[in-house]
Amino acid sequence: MTSRLVATALAGLAFLFAGCDNNSTTPTAPTGALQVTAARTVLRAGETLPLTVTGPAGAPVTGGAWTTSDASVLTVGATGVATATRAGRVTVTVTSGTASGSLALRVVPDYQGTWTGGLARPQITCSPASTAAFCAPGAPTTGTVTLRVTQVGDQLTGTLVDSAEPSATVPLTGSVLADDQLSLAGRLDTPATSPTTRIEVATLRATLDVVLGTLTGSYQWLVDRAPVGGTLQADSRAQAQFRDLRK
Repeated sequence: MTSRLVATALAGLAFLFAGCDNNSTTPTAPTGALQVTAARTVLRAGETLPLTVTGPAGAPVTGGAWTTSDASVLTVGATGVATATRAGRVTVTVTSGTASGSLALRVVPDYQGTWTGGLARPQITCSPASTAAFCAPGAPTTGTVTLRVTQVGDQLTGTLVDSAEPSATVPLTGSVLADDQLSLAGRLDTPATSPTTRIEVATLRATLDVVLGTLTGSYQWLVDRAPVGGTLQADSRAQAQFRDLRK
């Protein structure tokens, strides 16, 4: 009888300890597919961006191992923070246990900053009554430009000041195109409600030389003016080309 009681007690203890193991708080590695997300999938070269990983049930996953298809374009640290290095496209993959997930990312050139330098106007068209500085007889067809760019991923905003109208700051918006060129355009109405002057920057395109750190491109400079009591009329048109703008 005594040996039976001892055996029963030992069996109960074994069951109790087994139950404790099943209720352990030690996390187990997820299985199945992981989902990798980010606030954006386009980064500016030099930018960092945290990546988030969730399991099949939507629970956060931490501590996975990260790999990237091209470490010269972008790397990911142990905590899931992506660091963009140069323009290109890359796929990042995280693995935790037997589960994994991937996310495609794009890195675009870093256009952010204030760019200044000289420009040329190979094509100029002026109305007879134009007051544009470059329309005056014998006026030089060269000038200067200041381009300010703010960049979030591939989305751009900025301003442009052309020495043809040095007191006019034209607001710009645009993006980085699929070929990594900067693309901007904008218009300034003065005054804003019933303009007597309209300055438009159209088709601004530029390419960054990463090695030299210079910007080369062109834009159209279009000016309309209204005579006293009249409506806006074409005043001057110019094609502006710039090389080696620098920050």
